[in-house]
Amino acid sequence: MVRRIIAVFAPLLGVALTLASVFLLLEMTDKAESMAEPLRRNLAMLGTLFAGVLLLVGGVYISTRLMVLLVSSKDQADKPPEKLADKSAGPPQQP
Repeated sequence: MVRRIIAVFAPLLGVALTLASVFLLLEMTDKAESMAEPLRRNLAMLGTLFAGVLLLVGGVYISTRLMVLLVSSKDQADKPPEKLADKSAGPPQQP
């Protein structure tokens, strides 16, 4: 039951984060373009670009991570990762 609720909530969260990021970037761009000084305007546009990358990539990462956690089986999550053994060394020796 909880997994079904999360399955509905995770995509909605992704959409909400993306839309919020777009509206925030629109407001930042509008304020940056209205500045009169060229240096401040260029720095504001650079900040807007940097914030846009962080916000949009972060929103996609959070949405993807939630869906991966939701879809992955519990058996795989509970198992510790196996150690990578060198195949040329052969099977482990017991004393």
